[in-house]
Amino acid sequence: MTNPTRRLLRLVPVFAIGTVLGAVADALAQSCAMCGASFGPNDPTSRAFSWSILFLMAAPYTIVVTAAGILFYLHRRAPGRRQAAIIDLAKAARLLRRPATVPGHQGETP
Repeated sequence: MTNPTRRLLRLVPVFAIGTVLGAVADALAQSCAMCGASFGPNDPTSRAFSWSILFLMAAPYTIVVTAAGILFYLHRRAPGRRQAAIIDLAKAARLLRRPATVPGHQGETP
């Protein structure tokens, strides 16, 4: 067998397990027998229960996304900290032409 065929044969058990778990997902989704059987299919209490679970799950994600958005906003609004120093080339040239003095010498260049 060729190498790509072997790779596909290794994935067959993964797909089989995924198919089985997908088929029983409805039964696995019920948290307990009481929650699954106590409400009817269109009972307002079951819809309220579903919405409450949705809000409880959404709260941590909302907090994390808000914090990430604030950090991104602060990063984008701080251009002054990321700018390079502006060098005056005329002043730098004058400073480079000036001879440097060494301590102990009277105006002599090294």
